[in-house]
Amino acid sequence: MSYLKEKATAFLMSRIGKPAHVIAAEYITDSLLAITLHMPEFVKWRSCQHLKFETEKSHFRDYTLAQWAESSKQGTLLIDVGHKGPGSNWARQLQPGQSLVYAGPGGGFHQPTNAPHLVCIGDASAIGQFTSLYHRTESSQQLHALICHQQALPATILEMPVITTYGHVAGIERWLLQQPLPMHDTTFYTAGNIPLVVQIKKLLKRLGAQQVKAQGFWE
Repeated sequence: MSYLKEKATAFLMSRIGKPAHVIAAEYITDSLLAITLHMPEFVKWRSCQHLKFETEKSHFRDYTLAQWAESSKQGTLLIDVGHKGPGSNWARQLQPGQSLVYAGPGGGFHQPTNAPHLVCIGDASAIGQFTSLYHRTESSQQLHALICHQQALPATILEMPVITTYGHVAGIERWLLQQPLPMHDTTFYTAGNIPLVVQIKKLLKRLGAQQVKAQGFWE
């Protein structure tokens, strides 16, 4: 983010920022952190919306709201902290009772389609995105979440079934070829590291996928 854009964002946050309070900060794995927030002013949740936080002075990061409970006004962020950076450092130091300010929600471009099969493919930074989608699907739809990761992830994360693949694109291709998915009636979502997203998108097109929705987060 450029200096001028950072200053403009900081000014905007000071004007439109909304309050949040940390309820819990729990590790799901050694590198995946679930942050539960109370956000009394948050309204109208759609899947894959993100919130903007100041992770250090004049530095901002967007995090997808993975789950939302309207009755309690509590939402969950799933943050991959398995790498160094302002966002990871900020997330690791969050403690229950801490007050935060956020802007948003924004985004929300990925929404469940009417297809009977939804397949989500990406890295650990996309888990919140896919979980958000999962919680907005219909009971008649089947969602698969395939995550490229170096260690086995839990079989479910926030109720969403998770499949771990270790071979990146090669592992993804092996899994896809083993599934009896109707390519004409399946929506594929890919998100996360931009080079990986590009590779996955090319793979899906080569395998005949007709509905591919891609969103790169970082390089």
